[in-house]
Amino acid sequence: MRQTTEDRLIQAGRQLLEEKGISAVTVREVARRCGISHGAPRRHFPTLALLLAAIAEVCLGELRERIADAGGGLKEAARAYVGYAVEHPHAFDLISRHDVLAGSGRELRATSLPLLEQWRTCFAEQRPDAPEAAAIAAWASVHGIASLASRGVLELVGTDAEELLDQLLPQS
Repeated sequence: MRQTTEDRLIQAGRQLLEEKGISAVTVREVARRCGISHGAPRRHFPTLALLLAAIAEVCLGELRERIADAGGGLKEAARAYVGYAVEHPHAFDLISRHDVLAGSGRELRATSLPLLEQWRTCFAEQRPDAPEAAAIAAWASVHGIASLASRGVLELVGTDAEELLDQLLPQS
């Protein structure tokens, strides 16, 4: 199957994100990597926010697959979430940067909120007596661990993500 120009632009942007981070992703550099004029991407992505949102959709899809492949438990989902953040820190940074993606028009909430709902459902199944807020608190903790681990901060304080996840989700 032949890739569309839009697919090529997203793929080039995703590679640039992986290599150099969010600030390196520009419409001009993505166009250069695709071998097209710097104005051509504007037909597909009129704004940088729209291009970044399209790349974020790809990253969210990768994260969703990683979590699905991990199994159905909370700890497995948490490990997959943290593992993705550590292996793809720039992608993780992008998908959690609502300030960068807001107003893009790609409705990323429709892609990201199902991940949270999946977490809440799994949490309720494994901890039926826990209050509903406990699921969000646990997710926020996992997100914090992922964020710290992706930046190498946990090493500075002498711990690792696995140890923290064991403390957070001991019976999962």
